[in-house]
Amino acid sequence: MPELPTLKNVRVNVVGWLRAHTCQADGLLAAALLLSAPQVLWFGAASGPTRAAFAVVTVVLAATVLVRRRYPVAAFGVAAAIEAAQVTFGMQYAEAAPAFALRSTDADFAILVLLYTVAAHRPRRVSITVLMVCLLGSAVAITRWPPAHGAHAGDEVLRAAAWLGGVTLAAWVLGDSVAYRYQRTRYAVIEARAAQMEAERDAQERIAAAAERARELQERRAAVVDQSAARRRRIERDLHDGTQVRLAALAMMLGEIKENLQLAKGAADDDGHVRMLVSAAHRNAKEMLAELRDLARGIHPPVLDRGLAAALGSLADTVALPVEVDVRACERPSAAVEAIAYFCAAELLANMTKHSGASRGAISVIGSGGKVLMNVTDDGGGGAWLAPAAGSPGSANACRRSTGTSASTARPAVRPASRSSCPGGRDGAPPAHRDRRGRRDHARRPDPDPHPARP
Repeated sequence: MPELPTLKNVRVNVVGWLRAHTCQADGLLAAALLLSAPQVLWFGAASGPTRAAFAVVTVVLAATVLVRRRYPVAAFGVAAAIEAAQVTFGMQYAEAAPAFALRSTDADFAILVLLYTVAAHRPRRVSITVLMVCLLGSAVAITRWPPAHGAHAGDEVLRAAAWLGGVTLAAWVLGDSVAYRYQRTRYAVIEARAAQMEAERDAQERIAAAAERARELQERRAAVVDQSAARRRRIERDLHDGTQVRLAALAMMLGEIKENLQLAKGAADDDGHVRMLVSAAHRNAKEMLAELRDLARGIHPPVLDRGLAAALGSLADTVALPVEVDVRACERPSAAVEAIAYFCAAELLANMTKHSGASRGAISVIGSGGKVLMNVTDDGGGGAWLAPAAGSPGSANACRRSTGTSASTARPAVRPASRSSCPGGRDGAPPAHRDRRGRRDHARRPDPDPHPARP
């Protein structure tokens, strides 16, 4: 058995149809006005010209209802003028002579419809003015009503005022409630649009931050390429100026030994000369091996295979002053981070030995929160000059390549210290979020040597 529609469902459906078909709804109202006039015009006591005038008035009222949504105030003014003429001159559809009676006419119906429209589609100050005009017109109509001038007219006047005022206020309240709901919906749409614009602005800021991040990564990538080329040139220069020269000298010594052996005839002085050449060649070979070992250690120290603590301890043993090493890490960092920490410590210890005038130093490494924090301090006098491009460029750039930070403090009367921070993950990946504090604040005096010291 199908369920019967409830009154609420019927009302919702009717209201929905009226909102979706505004032109049809206005046409129905105008048709109602036009259909209510013929029975009064044809069967009333008015003359022919008066009936024609009333027919024109009815058509004008129907036209005001048709254009009420586009021109509500103007349409109300036309209907109010017609109603004022009826009240003033006592014109009624069914009467031949002037008759001042409180009868509902087409003008009254149009006035209520237009009052509702003005309250729903215009600001409240306009709708209140229109409401005051309607109430004033009702009061004038009551004063023109003959029963209001009788001996016992109090009850009649009160009933008429309550009826006219109640109907007028009801039409205004209905229209004003529609306007209130419309304003609430409009404000909700505006708030939703503002929230959407704010979300778009946040997205644009994130895109700009991502673009800035990409630009920084591109600059770092270019810096890494330049540093790699510089390192290759340095290795080539070291090989050319050091090992190659010694190999050439060794080859010449061995060639001279060979010639002496071929020409020697057992002379004692020749044997001594040969032994001297052999001894020099042996010494050059050992020195050449030491240089090659130092060169390989500068590329990647083998001591790092035993861990960062052992590498820093071995590095501290090569320094002329006593250095205390304290490494506390929950897990071993990646090989890249260990190498960066090792070379940073090596460069800082070299600067400590050359420039600080310290009697002792300390290296502390703490691993926490997915990062490796290394502090290098000494008891020197400080006094290094501070400049944005000065200091330990190798350590700072190494930290930047791993999206870390590097900062140094070396002011007079302040204990010199250097702090470096690198991501400590096993995969060596940078953290997902990082603020833009990767710039070096200040650093020690730059190393004047063209070839940085290696331990």
